[in-house]
Amino acid sequence: MQLNLTLAVADLNKTEQFYREVLLLSPELIRNSKTKQSYIVLSLEQMKIVFQPLRDMEAQHPALLQSLNRNPFGVGVQLELSCNNLDDIYRMVKYYLWPICYELDDHEHHRRELWLQDPDGYLLVLNEEK
Repeated sequence: MQLNLTLAVADLNKTEQFYREVLLLSPELIRNSKTKQSYIVLSLEQMKIVFQPLRDMEAQHPALLQSLNRNPFGVGVQLELSCNNLDDIYRMVKYYLWPICYELDDHEHHRRELWLQDPDGYLLVLNEEK
């Protein structure tokens, strides 16, 4: 079974740039030639995260999403991503001057964590087992 998660974003280009350049992942930009809408798919091992512009989501499902823009998108959402290259990501975070919410280097449990928010406020907990 695979989990697909769709998240609303304000600016698709900023989201793609963040996940590609700061987190060193490979988001795929998909353009629907019929609807002229675009979205990003981030494929992970057993999960796909789809980032879709809020305006497109509202156009598809206006009644369900009418209150979505009253709160920051990321409120209550935490995505935890296991990494093998946290040092590289940390360097890119510093290079882009991206704000870090929290850093943890837990020697007792052999785990490092880096907490950030993406451009839309989704909390990302990047971790690496040592």
